[in-house]
Amino acid sequence: MLNELLLAFSLSGWFVDASNELTGYFKHMNVTQLGIVSACSVAFGFLCLKGQGIKR
Repeated sequence: MLNELLLAFSLSGWFVDASNELTGYFKHMNVTQLGIVSACSVAFGFLCLKGQGIKR
């Protein structure tokens, strides 16, 4: 069964579906929602830059 699942899975098809879904979400967001997503992305980026220090 695992072999059939792996054969049916297409990475490029998954990426196209995921990007189309994200594009649809972003088209229906208002300015406030886009600002929240942007702020969270920036905060996550700074947390990633901090690295191992955040665990202390």
